[in-house]
Amino acid sequence: MPIRPTALPVERGSAGIEDASSDAAEADTSMRAIEPEIGGFQVLAGPVAACFAAVAAALLATSVARVDFTPLFVPYFSTSIAVTILCVLLSVFWWVLKLALQKADKPLQQVWTELRPRLLYLLLPTIVFPLFLVSYTAAKTSIPFIVGYSWDGIWAEADRLIFRDDAWRITHRLLGENFMVVGQWFYTVVWGGAFIVSSALIPLNARPRFTAIFYTAMIGSWLLGGIVMAYLVSAAGPVFAPMFDPRLAAEFGPLHQSLERGLAADGPIGFTQHYLASIINMHVATKGGGISAMPSMHLAAASVYVLAARRTRWFAPTIAFWLIIFVCSGYFGYHYWVDGIAAAAVATLCWKIAEWSYQRIEVRLAPPAQTVPVPSVATAGLTASA
Repeated sequence: MPIRPTALPVERGSAGIEDASSDAAEADTSMRAIEPEIGGFQVLAGPVAACFAAVAAALLATSVARVDFTPLFVPYFSTSIAVTILCVLLSVFWWVLKLALQKADKPLQQVWTELRPRLLYLLLPTIVFPLFLVSYTAAKTSIPFIVGYSWDGIWAEADRLIFRDDAWRITHRLLGENFMVVGQWFYTVVWGGAFIVSSALIPLNARPRFTAIFYTAMIGSWLLGGIVMAYLVSAAGPVFAPMFDPRLAAEFGPLHQSLERGLAADGPIGFTQHYLASIINMHVATKGGGISAMPSMHLAAASVYVLAARRTRWFAPTIAFWLIIFVCSGYFGYHYWVDGIAAAAVATLCWKIAEWSYQRIEVRLAPPAQTVPVPSVATAGLTASA
């Protein structure tokens, strides 16, 4: 929602050289044009550009790998649209309730005034984001047919170098196998719910500039990390690595045994891991399909939440959320911990780029600065004597 720029008041001194000098100093620091906040289609610019780049990458990858990605459209778009509609209803209910408690006049009119300029931004969760997820999944599904997985040994060694042991061994020693029952819900249901619900709630409740930066950083992180880096330094992750490199079977065999003891086959983690392993050689992309460990997109999304929550009351909860997902990523064998560190670095880079890009847009939108004549010492003296 664009904010109309307003003029900054400049208080003048009544008389004397001292007053004139203070006016001059104030004019130097305060009298500059206020940069208007972005709005309208400008909010969509960054996310759409990143989405189109992902679409191009997916088209190239699937054409080389001969992967059919058409089955992805219905599940991704239907889910995104349904969740967005639900979030609109919940947001409107919350706004009406607050206005009713305040006994505000014409609450429905006020709600419509708030909602109307945001309808354009709902293209992000209903069109742009699901289209990006289709592209990301299609590109990830194509990895084994184009580059395969050849970096698992390197990333496993990096974990042992940094943390003195494998991440899954560290977490299994500290947490045992009983944590699997609780941890699997955090890593799947809680993370997935936060991921899809936040994508709809932010355009409805955040300022346009924040929405633009959030979406640009999120899609950019998944584009750079989940597609570009996933191809350049491809790894399957500890739980899947033996499928592609039999030499790692002995190293990660105890992990499989521990997971089989602690997880139900039909639970979120047990089912997901079996599902991913069973479709890895299919030339048809399915929702949630594809294997890629480096970097972790679970941690990339969580890192974007942390960056978005700075200087708010949500900062501590998002830090805790990041730590839980980080621990679980190694605990369940999906990732090496260096995957999460790399993901945080990628997310931070993309957030900074998004901030810088929209600051540049705001500078271009700003009207020319209006200069205020600064009275000279002589003029000030005449004014005082008058």
